[in-house]
Amino acid sequence: MKKAKIFFQNTIIMVATSLLLSTCSMGLDIYIANHIGSEAIGLFGLIMVVYQFAMTIANSGISLASTRIVAEEAAMSSAFSVFRAMKKCIFYSFLGGCLAGLLLCFFAPLACQLVLHQQISPRVFYFLAISLPFSGVAIALMGYFTGIKRISRNSCYDIANFLFKLLGVWIGFTYFPVQSIENICCILGCAISFSEICSFLLILFLYRLEQKKIRKTQRSSANYQRILKIALPVAVTSYLRSGLSTIKQSIIPVRLEKSGLSCQQALSQYGLVQGMVMPILMFPSVLVNSISLLMIPEFARYRMKQDWNRMREIILLLFRCVILFSFCIIGIFLLFPDQISFLTYHTFSLTPYLLLLAPLLFWMHLDHVIDAVLKGIDRQVGVMFCNIFDLFISIFLLYILIPRFGMIGYIMVMYVSEILNFSISCWQLYRATHFRIDFLHTILHPFTALWITVLLFSSFSILMQSFLSTIGWILLFVMVYIGNYLILSFFLPNCSIFKKLKQ
Repeated sequence: MKKAKIFFQNTIIMVATSLLLSTCSMGLDIYIANHIGSEAIGLFGLIMVVYQFAMTIANSGISLASTRIVAEEAAMSSAFSVFRAMKKCIFYSFLGGCLAGLLLCFFAPLACQLVLHQQISPRVFYFLAISLPFSGVAIALMGYFTGIKRISRNSCYDIANFLFKLLGVWIGFTYFPVQSIENICCILGCAISFSEICSFLLILFLYRLEQKKIRKTQRSSANYQRILKIALPVAVTSYLRSGLSTIKQSIIPVRLEKSGLSCQQALSQYGLVQGMVMPILMFPSVLVNSISLLMIPEFARYRMKQDWNRMREIILLLFRCVILFSFCIIGIFLLFPDQISFLTYHTFSLTPYLLLLAPLLFWMHLDHVIDAVLKGIDRQVGVMFCNIFDLFISIFLLYILIPRFGMIGYIMVMYVSEILNFSISCWQLYRATHFRIDFLHTILHPFTALWITVLLFSSFSILMQSFLSTIGWILLFVMVYIGNYLILSFFLPNCSIFKKLKQ
């Protein structure tokens, strides 16, 4: 009973933190974009692609290693042995962070030439490199708190990281000149390093508080060979995936220039889609991602019990819920693109991209759910290879299609990538569980409700200019959509997800 209570508390904390931080992060992204423009957003997005690769090197699988070693040591030995094991994890992560920082500084001029089109000097990478040793150790400490089931400590770290970043951005934009794109990128880089260092100090303080409670009694069985055995396979695959992702993102502006755009126009278009449109589209995915993450241990439990029938029932229910939610979000973006674009960025330039990319959410959301199920039933290796294969195909198609079709080619590749990833993952899930989807009840039912709702709102589009705000119209759309779904349920009595949820 106590374990169930702890799991429930951790679940509530994780979901609430995820929703809060996603909302605040999108607000901060909107604030930054409105201050610096799409070209600077595109350039800084490329900087962050390189920085994320350096972060992968700093991590080097230590998050999983520290979590597993701490959990195993806590189960087998005294609490003090956990801290002796953590000393080795911390030293390993500190070395990884220092190595990542040195590599980022060494290759910064090359990154500016190949990725950033010589638009700025390497200064911003030097500022970002300062944070990597602190980030590496912080990741190890977060793995420790995950291992001892103290999720609230990690939530404190995430919230502090955001607040310090917000403070750094505000100080930078208020007291330092932002006339040039390079100054803007340096300010944002310093804000990130400031937030990483300050939040590291916080989680280190929380770790030291835990350490003071423990008596020094027993040695740990953890050694560096054991750490490397867990961390290295994860690190190597992470390097490959992160490296391919870096290549994929960095070639987009380069190939856009080949389509006839100038360097500034290419960066602006890239920033518009990746830095402004996608955060808006992906914001509702927070709910899907949180639910998917929480279902991983549930499916692991069903797998251990060999309860495949119950697993198939839950998969079908998840599909119905996610598809119902996805069609609702797609309908909102299709009906209110102008209003959403102007409400967030005070411009209508996002409207065509919101319309073109909104249907992509159907495959994105389902893919998140399928990946979570596969990880829960110990098929995460297949998920990893699927992602790597998808990156190879995407890079190849981006190289060919963007020079010929421009941004439309980029959007085509996004659709091919998501549908391919979904199809392979769905096939893997079918092979593992032999689940089946009822097309009428799972897809056609919510799609019909969406079609009727969109038709109704399109007929009264003139009224949208008048007595309700954008938020009011969106809430009304959601209520009408759910109402149509429930009305259709009377004609299809066995397909309502609400009835399934009660069961």
